[in-house]
Amino acid sequence: MVSFLAGLLDATVQAATVLLLAGLGELISERAGVLNLGVEGMMLVGALGGFIVTVVTGSYWLGFAAGIVLGMLLALVHAFLCITLKSNQVISGVMLTLLGTGITTFFGSAWVEESIDGFPQIAIPFLVDIPVVGEAFFRSTATDYLALFMVVVVWYFLNHSNLGLEMISVGEDPEMADTMGVSVFRLRYLAVLIGGGFAGAAGAHLSLAFSQLWVPGMTAGRGWIAVALVIFAQWRPRRMLVGAYLFGLLDALQLRSQSLSLTLGPDAPLASLVNPVVEFLMTPQIMGTYPYLATIVVLAYAVIRTKSDRLAVPSALLQSYSRETD
Repeated sequence: MVSFLAGLLDATVQAATVLLLAGLGELISERAGVLNLGVEGMMLVGALGGFIVTVVTGSYWLGFAAGIVLGMLLALVHAFLCITLKSNQVISGVMLTLLGTGITTFFGSAWVEESIDGFPQIAIPFLVDIPVVGEAFFRSTATDYLALFMVVVVWYFLNHSNLGLEMISVGEDPEMADTMGVSVFRLRYLAVLIGGGFAGAAGAHLSLAFSQLWVPGMTAGRGWIAVALVIFAQWRPRRMLVGAYLFGLLDALQLRSQSLSLTLGPDAPLASLVNPVVEFLMTPQIMGTYPYLATIVVLAYAVIRTKSDRLAVPSALLQSYSRETD
């Protein structure tokens, strides 16, 4: 059981990093008032771009940087459509997800059979020897450590830096922020670009560290889960960390459940009734739906909390701003 828990925790950390990076970027974008539903597409572009650059150059750090840049380029399209042209943010985001999926499916077909040596695991002396948690938290890739570090950076940026506080003000009351001399358009552009960079980094981590290969559609809906995580975290970076690990645990259970048996012995009371239910719930195909079912629960929870005015939704989220009319 100890080895199972250690393996489960290790898989949870790896799965959570993808969600954490993408979720932090989405959080920054939404705090500035721009919803980005194109996270999935940006992650796919970052995953493929990072993988190709790594194969060509042999440098996974260059590949990781390329993933970030490509995510930002796709985010720039979203910013132009939503901030400059004032297009519907939902439609723009969904369009970019479809665009990213199509582009990577078309150009990625030639790279499916390629393999790379991606980010190696880095062990922290002494700490890695801690039972159960040591191997999971202190023998990880550089991007796993980076994701944890970025939680602190984003928290400090949003709560203790002038630029971060201005960005929050733009997401809460853009007209007032503009009156005080804050550039609404500049900060919203910056927030969306940062969010795209985080999404690209999440995709690059997926292909360069998590799986070390490229498969079309390999994000498998993680971008949508990252959007739901922002709601779960109530737009707070520290809660984002908790949510990412909870969703990562659900993802890891799917991979590790085959080595775990929860069925009752044949002589146990109600075994004939309980065991078929347990076996059904532990089926890999059924367990694969758990993260998405949890996403639905989170969104339903958000609707309920919003109606009771207890959810910390940025006041100007989804609202375009025009100096001439506002």
